[in-house]
Amino acid sequence: MRLMKYAFIIGITICSINGYAQQNQSNTMTNQEIVKKFLNGFNNPAQIQESLDLLTDDYKFKNPMVELNSKTEFIELAKQIGAVITGIEIINIAENGNWIAVFYDFKSSIEGLESNTATEWFRVEDGFIKESKLIYDTSEWRKFYEKMKK
Repeated sequence: MRLMKYAFIIGITICSINGYAQQNQSNTMTNQEIVKKFLNGFNNPAQIQESLDLLTDDYKFKNPMVELNSKTEFIELAKQIGAVITGIEIINIAENGNWIAVFYDFKSSIEGLESNTATEWFRVEDGFIKESKLIYDTSEWRKFYEKMKK
């Protein structure tokens, strides 16, 4: 009876440790892996929520046309972006401390804006993206948005 009791306790302990390890698997991603996972969500609409889950609530986003100060604001923008972005191809990625720089091409379904080159700088803290700054040529995008307003 005592042997069964000890076997049961050992079994529960092993299962608990295994479950804990699986739960914390996402916490063991490197900063580069976190950023790659975030960007890859824009390649597959089924994975976009996993991307958004990598952002802090006070996530700050800036690009040449907009500056946002919360995850909630970014989610609204992401819905619009998701409607026209057809893919992101990472060309190069570099890391300096908690900053990750990504050079990538993003594709869109908008005629004349099908291929765009950008760089985005991400600050990652404690396994989450705290802020990012996106840099790309907006001259043709501004013309597109002006036409939409008319």
